[in-house]
Formats: sequence, structure tokens, C-alpha cells
Amino acid sequence: QQALNKLKSHHEIIIKPADKGGQIVIQDRTNYILEATRQLNDPVYYRPLTDPLYLEIQTMVRLLIDQMRKKHLISAKQAHYLYGPDLPRARLFYLLPKIHKPPENWTVPFVVPPGRPIVSDCGSESYHLADLFLILNLTFSFIP
Repeated sequence: QQALNKLKSHHEIIIKPADKGGQIVIQDRTNYILEATRQLNDPVYYRPLTDPLYLEIQTMVRLLIDQMRKKHLISAKQAHYLYGPDLPRARLFYLLPKIHKPPENWTVPFVVPPGRPIVSDCGSESYHLADLFLILNLTFSFIP
């Protein structure tokens, strides 16, 4: 435990689980940021926003929940849950290193592995609403 805490205190490294295989990867922060920047600068998949969208989306989500409540599709308790936090958390972007890929094909061969991009939705304005859609999808997929 002491060794793990000591590693965590080194801000020049990033500790992440590997994309596959269950290993833990300790990576130089500069190399990790290089790969993240490479991916985020790819206009095919990402584009910069002038302002965050989550507050605008929160308003739309809450209007949808209010409509569901008025139509008696959900209870007041369910609506309260689906509203989510009053101050939603912005989504977080991070990478899981793909160390299973051939090192000669890495972003910087043998040095910087490509990363699987993850955008964490935890604590966002739509996080609880996603729970509802997951439940509905599971329910409808089991109807004979």
C-alpha cells in the first residue's frame, strides 16, 4: 500500500489499466498527453467547442423528464432521481493504453502506445437518464 501511494504521488507518471489483458501501465505523463493530444486533434472524431454543452443539455433533459412525469410515465420519485445533480460534472476524457498492439505500430514506436479513448459520463446531467434507457432496453429485449 505504501508503494502504491508513493507511485500515485509522482505527477510525472500516469497509472492506468491496460485496454486488454488486465495489466497496469505506468506511463510517462508527457507521452500520455502526446497520445491524447494526437487523438483530440483528429477532426474526424473531435471538434473543439466554444462553450460546454452540459448546462444546456441539463435543461433539455429536465424538460423531457417533466414531460414524462406529466404523462404519468414515471413517478415523482423517479423524476427526482432522473434529474441528476443540480451541478452536473463535465465529462472526463482519458485513455486506456493499448499495449497489446505490436510496439512497432505504436504512436511512437516502442515508446508511446495508442490509447482507447474513454469519455466518462459519471455525475453528468444525463447519467441517471442513461440508467433508464438501459433498463428499458433490457426489459424490451426480453419480451417474447
